Amino acid sequence: MVKTQVFEQDIDGDGLIETVRFTPRGEPFLQIFREGRRLWQWGPAAFRAWKLQIVDIDDDGYAEFVVGVNRSTRWYRDRQNTIHILGWTGAYGYAKWLGSRLSSPLHDFVLARLYPRQPLRLIAIESRHPEQPFVRVYRWSGFGFTAVWESAPLRAPARLHLRGETVVVNAAQRAYILRQPHEKLRFTLEADHANATEAIQPEPNR
Repeated sequence: MVKTQVFEQDIDGDGLIETVRFTPRGEPFLQIFREGRRLWQWGPAAFRAWKLQIVDIDDDGYAEFVVGVNRSTRWYRDRQNTIHILGWTGAYGYAKWLGSRLSSPLHDFVLARLYPRQPLRLIAIESRHPEQPFVRVYRWSGFGFTAVWESAPLRAPARLHLRGETVVVNAAQRAYILRQPHEKLRFTLEADHANATEAIQPEPNR
């Protein structure tokens, strides 16, 4: 049975709390309510939505709905995971970026601010081979994503989650923390041990 996820937050900076209901693989998969009244809904079941993160990707005070979907497109006939970004006007949503795919097959994603005063980054688990997932970091350009870094291969399966503002990578029963040590776009994966860290180096020429 599919369970609807409920988010309570101010998504447009007006001081009022909206209720966002996300139903994976549902139709509509996204519904927005304010004070019990439904403002807007969208999302065909054919998109097979599987994840939602609500963020302000442009830092303009209005939230975006970043949705993981599994669908085919006119350019890619086989179903694959990708993300769609829906903007919010304060009254209704709109398509902001309906990208056809990222650089490699996508397994998971989160958006996070990895360094103070820098924009949010898209962090993705991707793979070129089923048993060799890796982490790739993207920056948002306003009309798409540009890759800026990728890790060496990890052991499968690999997934992402947020621990507060910290990005945690779980790979084959090991946990790693993704860090950006300074303002330059250089990143490290450090083993998440209580008393020690173990860095995973990026691939050469990345």
